[in-house]
Amino acid sequence: MKKLKKYFFWLVFTAFSLCVLNPLQAADYKVAVTLSSVPFSYKNDQGQLVGFNVDIAQEICKRLKVSCEIIPIRFSNILTKVHQAEIDFALSNMLKTPERLAKAAFTIPYWRSTSSFVGPVEYSFGSIKRVIATEKICAVQTSRQLGYLQNKSIADERLVVTKTGNDTIAAMKEGRCTLYLLPTMQSFSFLQSDAGRGYGYLGKPIFDKGLGGDVHMIVRPDRPELLKQINDVLKSIIEDGTHNEITKRYFPIGIL
Repeated sequence: MKKLKKYFFWLVFTAFSLCVLNPLQAADYKVAVTLSSVPFSYKNDQGQLVGFNVDIAQEICKRLKVSCEIIPIRFSNILTKVHQAEIDFALSNMLKTPERLAKAAFTIPYWRSTSSFVGPVEYSFGSIKRVIATEKICAVQTSRQLGYLQNKSIADERLVVTKTGNDTIAAMKEGRCTLYLLPTMQSFSFLQSDAGRGYGYLGKPIFDKGLGGDVHMIVRPDRPELLKQINDVLKSIIEDGTHNEITKRYFPIGIL
């Protein structure tokens, strides 16, 4: 009898382990966020992935009642991975362009962006045009900001191309460039930190030339029903105040 009881408990435990405790069970959706992009997505001192985009993604998955694996990926690789269905949807601070629309579906906007130059505060007293004309400038590879600088015919030797937002800030701190161009809110945490002392926004935020506008999530083009579900959830997050609550964790002002 004792042997039968032990065998029974062993069967129950095994079944429980396989059904509930299996750590290799695949998530319903793979969700991409940008790699090292404070305060949107980054790893804190405990090694946890946190940030505005991470919190929004988690809220969406919770309301959809699905499991999601949130994966940090370099910005330059995200659109391709969504297009190839390696990623189901992504929060990568993407502005809508005809080229990007050909590869992915775009949700309703979930924040609004501008771009700004950041550099030593002493440059803020002069002409930003003069600084741009003479100094080395950092920007992220394949970004709209880099394209903007290239269209201004800035010599290649004065353009320092980086991989992520954090790489861009580090490059300026290391002296590889004098200033950089990033989405305005991406610099906010840095400028508020001890590491950002002596630096500030240079000139006015840039709205035109593709450097400002509505920011969207992108979704696999072969999943129109997922796009609709995310849009419906986004609307509810915005309308019930959850979006504003999440925003306040990372920004002192509204961004939508």
